[in-house]
Amino acid sequence: MENTPYLYETLLRVLGQHSNWLDLRHRKTLAWMMVGLICSKTVSLGAWTPFVVSQAQYAQSLVRRFSRWLDNNRITVEPLYGPLIEKAVVGWGGKRMYVALDTSMLWNTYCLIRLSVIYRGRAVPLVWRVIEHGSAAVSFETYQDLLNEAKRPYRWRGRWSFWPIAALPIRS
Repeated sequence: MENTPYLYETLLRVLGQHSNWLDLRHRKTLAWMMVGLICSKTVSLGAWTPFVVSQAQYAQSLVRRFSRWLDNNRITVEPLYGPLIEKAVVGWGGKRMYVALDTSMLWNTYCLIRLSVIYRGRAVPLVWRVIEHGSAAVSFETYQDLLNEAKRPYRWRGRWSFWPIAALPIRS
């Protein structure tokens, strides 16, 4: 917990690299949520509270704050995430970039389709879509729009290749 203010300040600077925030409090709350996520290594909102420096008397107050942030209709992902990922991708330019397709099933009803750039062994999401679909196997026609969307906002300086995740061998 002693390093969380430093991590918070760093995340606040990174998140503030563009002016698309409607309210500074939104950025601050997201930074604390990211600190909690990183430090607790879980997506449980309650597990994030010990890592937050706040005047809140009860952990439940922080959980409500995080929950309100997640349910806030005024906060949209595209104008906030887009400039950050674009800046990162431009910094990685000049090299071959690999884009991975990944699908996940949600409640056996919805399919989350993600296109991510592979960087240092990690998948960094570029674009994603949730569709009502009974299977994690999707046709090319289903994700073709995502490929076009991924190419459009980013000024790719290098070549890029496409790897369907399902086709990669799993190593133990």
